[in-house]
Amino acid sequence: MYEIGSEFNLEKTTERKDLTFELSEVAEKAGRYIEFLRCGRDAIGFVADDIIARFQDDGINPREEGALTAFLPALACDSMVLPFEVRGFKLVYYKVKEDLSIDAEDLFSKLEKGKGEGSFKPVILIMNYFGVSDTADIAKSIRERCSDAVIIEDVTHILFDDKAYLTKNAIPDYQVGSIRKWLGVPDGAFAVSKSEFLMGALTGETDFTALRLEALTEKSEYLEKGDPEIKVHFRKLLSDAEDSLSDGLDPYHMSDVSAELLSDFDTYKMSDRRRANYRNLYKLLSELPLCGKAFSLLPEIPEVYDGEYKYTPFMLPIVLDIDFMRRSAITEAGKNITRDGFERMLAEKGVYAPVLWPILPDAAKACETSAHFSDNMLAFWIDQRYNRFDMEQIAAVLGEELSRL
Repeated sequence: MYEIGSEFNLEKTTERKDLTFELSEVAEKAGRYIEFLRCGRDAIGFVADDIIARFQDDGINPREEGALTAFLPALACDSMVLPFEVRGFKLVYYKVKEDLSIDAEDLFSKLEKGKGEGSFKPVILIMNYFGVSDTADIAKSIRERCSDAVIIEDVTHILFDDKAYLTKNAIPDYQVGSIRKWLGVPDGAFAVSKSEFLMGALTGETDFTALRLEALTEKSEYLEKGDPEIKVHFRKLLSDAEDSLSDGLDPYHMSDVSAELLSDFDTYKMSDRRRANYRNLYKLLSELPLCGKAFSLLPEIPEVYDGEYKYTPFMLPIVLDIDFMRRSAITEAGKNITRDGFERMLAEKGVYAPVLWPILPDAAKACETSAHFSDNMLAFWIDQRYNRFDMEQIAAVLGEELSRL
């Protein structure tokens, strides 16, 4: 039962931090350079511009066939792909496995095939999905087998574990991460490099930040008043904001308003709440009768890193088995259920579980496993806005909607 009232609880007092300063400090100690950008695709575009500038300094003609080739995981949203595409990179998708780790055999096979194409210096994007697919070993293997490769690591899903990936021994040449995916800020992302960036980002106000600032303000109003018209409007603003981005072609620095919001932040509370929510929800979902049948969980992320360091979870994904759901359905609607239809059913009960991620057709063709994840995965929010009672509600709604099919 959700408790309202009763005795106060004792809350720990914590030291509030300047998040951008903390990230800058950790990067500096690791001997790395950091820039704060508007969004994740701007961060990737910013890095891509730096790579092209360095290629030109090394005498590589970016227009030469095969000179700009990006190897990307097939399970990648368009914001990870488009910054390379709009700059003229040839895109090669490699496979991921069922545990979301990189299919090294497929990646190295495709790298080998690319060696005969012009001034081949591959750009390889890797990612630790949801903190369950560590990239340290594959980064080491890439460096050993293809020393000329430029490695970019997308650390969005492990963003608050900066001391784990921003180290002196980290292998990737670049790291990028989206801050705005974790917090209520209008914009925010970062790009990190082993060397000082050659290129600069644009400054000034943008429609993206202005629209998102207005939308986030209106959402606060909606949570206070519950007016559905406000909800429709702020969702339209968010959509317009995304449409205003130029696919990372013109990277902008993070806005002053986001920098100000991030300057006084309770990182301890955020991490602590996320870890607790993740553990509680994972346990609740694993105990549902249809777990392992109608849906499956990814391996639980390790609570401890290298014997002491705790991960801060991003989201908690599930993978639906739509075929099972249809076979076992007792209603006509259930026999025709789709992943998107089930997502809408949850949303009607107040549980929002976004699709991660719709992938492009070429990526789906390159990897059947990625296509399966793209067609069947949903992810639950477990962030600092919520608590144990909210996690119980998520599990209850999921179980109820599955039983109604």
